[in-house]
Amino acid sequence: MHKFIEAAAIALSSIMAHKLRSFLTLLGVIIGVAVVTAVATVIEGANVYIKEKVATLGSGVFSLQKASITSFGDFQKFLDAYRKNPDLTLDDLTALRESVTFADQIGAQDGGSKSVSYGNISLDNVGVQGVTSNTLLISNIEVEQGRYINDYDDDTRRDVAFVGAEVADGLFPQLDPIGKEIKIGGDLYTVIGVAKKLGSVLGQSQDNFVQLPLMTFFKAFGKRSSPTFRIIIRARTDVLAEKVQDQVRIVMRTRHKLDYNKPDDFSIATDEATEQLLGSIVSVVAAVAFPVVGISLVIGGIVIMNIMLASVTERTREIGIRKSLGATRRDILMQFLVESAMMSGLGGLIGLLLAVASMAIMKQFVPVPVAIPLWAPVVAIGVSTLVGIFFGMYPANRAARLDPINALRAE
Repeated sequence: MHKFIEAAAIALSSIMAHKLRSFLTLLGVIIGVAVVTAVATVIEGANVYIKEKVATLGSGVFSLQKASITSFGDFQKFLDAYRKNPDLTLDDLTALRESVTFADQIGAQDGGSKSVSYGNISLDNVGVQGVTSNTLLISNIEVEQGRYINDYDDDTRRDVAFVGAEVADGLFPQLDPIGKEIKIGGDLYTVIGVAKKLGSVLGQSQDNFVQLPLMTFFKAFGKRSSPTFRIIIRARTDVLAEKVQDQVRIVMRTRHKLDYNKPDDFSIATDEATEQLLGSIVSVVAAVAFPVVGISLVIGGIVIMNIMLASVTERTREIGIRKSLGATRRDILMQFLVESAMMSGLGGLIGLLLAVASMAIMKQFVPVPVAIPLWAPVVAIGVSTLVGIFFGMYPANRAARLDPINALRAE
């Protein structure tokens, strides 16, 4: 331990004696560790973002759709299913409500993009949706002001609307939206409620919507089945979601008269499937990104090896003096290995701090959360130190093998 501490002290004094050269030597490692840590942070943040923002159905909730992408690289299969599968209908909704006993809530929604106006203010590309009254219970929407759509509104096809925060702010700046009439197409709808702000997902606002009672929506736009119509189901708390999905699958296959050996002509989408799909995409990005950015660490290691070889040449006489005073080959080897490892480890620490600072700044400008994984600091310092040891082995071994007589004669 004493020899190690002595080697560390000599290494530190050597690094501090040539500050600029040491910094330039470490620049490759600093950049490498900073980039690797930044990539790890972005990937971890993306995983957190998927769980918090993208997968929002909630526990035990899933949706029945005409088609959905269920796995990475499955886009062609999705297109084929979207073209061939029959549209879901209100009759499907009724049959599921009558037969699926394991479900707690079964709702539905349909919609599209339309223009919405109030007075001389008009908003384009607003998501206008027709929803059942229990959508509030099976979605992440919450009421900020007024009330939500109820069964009476749906059954009587009332011309009422529940609007998102962005629509409320856009149409009614500094006004109370409740009771105001907005125009969609050629019809007027009375605003009965405003949703709490949801924010954005992947740069797309989640507050740019107007919800109408489902039957009102069909009355206005003349559709009782469409490719975008989907049924949302929430399992009872005492039943596994998989059991409810099996029950839904049996009902739908029976309705569609599918033989046992034919695949489903509908799709069941869950948060877990969404997380797996997007997680697989993130994993592919990580598998490509880490080896690429890791090259900078290798380059940094080569620079360290080059400088250490030059250092051995410069300090040949010092090595000779130490050997003549009793230093063994192992002592010399340790001295230069410790110096190489300290330089690389110091570069890793600086790179880590640089990455943390950069991510903190980036957090202020991007919607994706910044989440530094716990393993990143350990790996950053550990890998950079190992890089220093690996690339410092040859120079250290060369120094240890110097003949003390020849080393003392060196100028």
